[in-house]
Amino acid sequence: MSWYENDTAVIAAHEFPAVLIDLACSRGLDPDRLLRGTGIFMDDFLSGNLHIKPSQGFALIRNVRQQLPGKDAAFLAGHRLFPGNFGPAGTALTQAPHLLDALQTLETYSARLSPLLHPRLSLDAEFLYLYWHDSCEVNEHSGFLTDMMMTAVTALGRQLHQKTLPWDYFLPGELSNLEHYQVNWGCRVRGRQHISAMRLPRTWATAASAVGTNSAVIIAKRQCQAQYADAPNAGFIAHIDGLIRAGIPGHVSLESVAETLQISPATLKRKLKKHRTHFQQRYDSVRKELAIEWLTRQRLDIEDIAARLHFHDSRNLRRAFKRWTGVLPSALSASL
Repeated sequence: MSWYENDTAVIAAHEFPAVLIDLACSRGLDPDRLLRGTGIFMDDFLSGNLHIKPSQGFALIRNVRQQLPGKDAAFLAGHRLFPGNFGPAGTALTQAPHLLDALQTLETYSARLSPLLHPRLSLDAEFLYLYWHDSCEVNEHSGFLTDMMMTAVTALGRQLHQKTLPWDYFLPGELSNLEHYQVNWGCRVRGRQHISAMRLPRTWATAASAVGTNSAVIIAKRQCQAQYADAPNAGFIAHIDGLIRAGIPGHVSLESVAETLQISPATLKRKLKKHRTHFQQRYDSVRKELAIEWLTRQRLDIEDIAARLHFHDSRNLRRAFKRWTGVLPSALSASL
């Protein structure tokens, strides 16, 4: 199976969860209270052999958000995340010859390095884009995870180049606690963009790292290939979204995706419900993301986008886009 679900014990507790647990304990939280309701026990965590489910990871995030004072927990955790206890994957990240190589490692081993939020890398002639998507459940913690992972990537770039890189940040909603974003990311942060993404000039992405070690990275990548060859590589929702994205501009349906997965449409419906979503939501989410990319990056005409996304005409696309985002396509393209 190439995906993991929200009840699959795939997350090594000493990796991603350890950052949250250590942060909370360093701020004086009681470990037993922190772990209450998560199904995680401190003795098991300290054994170094515990694997938890994504649902347990979300329960841990819920407790951290409720119990840690202030609004900066996601940023603090992001600064601590890499290299962390990720073994060869962490080495491949932090010793990479350039940032693009590091981000390719992040994308390839996202099930290990970012199991609850899925990174998607994209390049054009001028820029590198890193998009962030739900991985295995649709819930209220996406904003926390986005802040955490964008901070982690920002810190990784600074570590590789020994300086702050000129990232642009795009977030879907209003920017609350603006001062935290400015302290951790600088002033190039835009809200109400209806996507979660980072953008960097391509020249910076491919510039030589100040700390890269080629032999260490080669060895680390070979170790990753050996250790994770049979491991699932994406959360269930990210896997479904990837199939939908790959299928457009062809015809994509619940039935066609189920056939690709070699399961029945009824089983796919049940799995999507288990992950707190449904097929139309996934289909609309991917079409919204593609429409935004084509509008803002490729500058395609609205008629071309409507045809690619299987709308009868541009009027129907405008109506759907307004439903998805609250604004018309022309308003979004003008804002960028």
